[in-house]
Amino acid sequence: MFVQEKNFKYFHITTTKQCGNMKDFYFREKFCINNNINPSKIVFASQIHGTSVQKVSSADANSFIPNCDGLITDDKNIYLCIFTADCMPVFMADKNKKAVALIHAGWRGLAAGILNNAVLSFKNNFNIEANNIDIYIGPHIKQCCYQVGEEVLNVFNVNNSNNSYLSLAQQAKKQLNVLGVKSVVVSPYCTYHNSEQFFSYRKEKTDGRIMSLIGL
Repeated sequence: MFVQEKNFKYFHITTTKQCGNMKDFYFREKFCINNNINPSKIVFASQIHGTSVQKVSSADANSFIPNCDGLITDDKNIYLCIFTADCMPVFMADKNKKAVALIHAGWRGLAAGILNNAVLSFKNNFNIEANNIDIYIGPHIKQCCYQVGEEVLNVFNVNNSNNSYLSLAQQAKKQLNVLGVKSVVVSPYCTYHNSEQFFSYRKEKTDGRIMSLIGL
């Protein structure tokens, strides 16, 4: 079982809890085979809550790219992959289908500028402007369930005197709009609220992770 966003017209998948822990090779391979995805063609981000976005190709297939939280490619023979359990999977695609990217964005990476780096990667690697990028923010912990401390609110210049709940998607959209990205779709699913369907680290302190994939 997996979810997709009908308004994001590119190949993308986010698994559900019923598929199993996607960091486990057995469950990941079983899911891929059942859905006609060649697991040996997947490129993984190592995910360190940083801001690095790396360009990859078929030469990187079936490997983890060190020290990065974002992947970008124009290679039609691979899939990009990240794992999440509350953080945002940010799917990015050129409107003309020349390139795609997949970003792992928790509050640290978001605050440090990973989305800015991703948009710059489209420009620097493929001469794709921000207004030609479509974005879909997949299932993540939403404002209804994401209570944070004052220090995190301050990082985003959020003055919530009576509300300590943060919307990661709202902050992402704000950053993307400033960068010139006009098309941003946000998943309705909250991983915490819908923890029967998705892994939520904050709710369950689980090692389980859902998997997001994108390809050309």
